[in-house]
Amino acid sequence: MHAFQPVNPEDIEEGAYSFVGQKIIITCKNGEKINAVSASWGGVGYVWNKRVTFIFVRANRYTRECIDKSGEYSISFVNQEAYRGALKYLGMVSGRDEDKIAGSRLNVNNYEGIPFIDEAHEVIPCKVLYAHPFDESSFIDKSIIRDLHLDNDKYIMYVGEVQTILLK
Repeated sequence: MHAFQPVNPEDIEEGAYSFVGQKIIITCKNGEKINAVSASWGGVGYVWNKRVTFIFVRANRYTRECIDKSGEYSISFVNQEAYRGALKYLGMVSGRDEDKIAGSRLNVNNYEGIPFIDEAHEVIPCKVLYAHPFDESSFIDKSIIRDLHLDNDKYIMYVGEVQTILLK
């Protein structure tokens, strides 16, 4: 019999678990207009015989409109300290009202038409496979709704197929 050692997931610095706890930038487009938002919820995995990411976007966000229209998004990982101001800005301002990319002083690149943040050190371009709104009645642990104030905000979960991984 093999001996296994328990490891706190927060101590894992590489691989899929490193996604957890970081701010990410979700980038998408609506026609020619590019939009981005910072987010904290998401992950990577393998489902339906595909490598996937999953992200959560507020239903009232312009980002949702862009993803729904294009069927694509990217997840950009940037240096959290160096881009703290940009991450905060992207989470506070609406892309309906202004050019958030210009306001954040970030630059856009693209992979096969999927926009991403050029300053990122890692990017995951994705094609949407699945989208579904949170349903409060589906939460087994109701404290999540209370603690995260999910009763006031409606979220959409997107599952996207990983097209490739771009590393700088």
